[in-house]
Amino acid sequence: IAYNAKIIPVKVFPTTGNPTDNMIANGINWAWQNGADILSNSYGGGSYSSTIANAITNAVYNGRNGKGSIVLFSSGNDNGSVSFPATVTNAIAVGASSMCDQRKYPNSCDGEYWWGSNYGTGLDLVAPGVKIYTTDISGSTGYNSGDYRSDFNGTSSACPNAAGVAALILSANPN
Repeated sequence: IAYNAKIIPVKVFPTTGNPTDNMIANGINWAWQNGADILSNSYGGGSYSSTIANAITNAVYNGRNGKGSIVLFSSGNDNGSVSFPATVTNAIAVGASSMCDQRKYPNSCDGEYWWGSNYGTGLDLVAPGVKIYTTDISGSTGYNSGDYRSDFNGTSSACPNAAGVAALILSANPN
């Protein structure tokens, strides 16, 4: 979407198991402290954590040399209420829409009956999240045998779409 944008990958998930709250917070803090204007987070769930919420708030208020970084989180794919950390007031909660321009739900036009985008209080926006074309890990370690995937879905695909639009906005006016 924002073809001139630079990407700073930040690993917060360990090779096995789940990340701790400190791992996630350290990743968020590292990103904004090292020049990330926009933090796109395609994960969520779990209980509220003040450690993670404080890291998000620090990014929103202190990133971009005090202008504030834009922090987006996937809302979740449970067809229910918005999941933490997308519920943090300073984060932008991103849901998914189908190609029929509606919230993605189990009976939406795309035929993907097994999931629905989380919605309701705290959802800020929706972005395309069904049958998204994306890159894949090369070879046998990827999802497909090729280098691309044509069916990436979920709020995890909607969140980077929204982040790309945010990058376009900042490219037009960084203030």
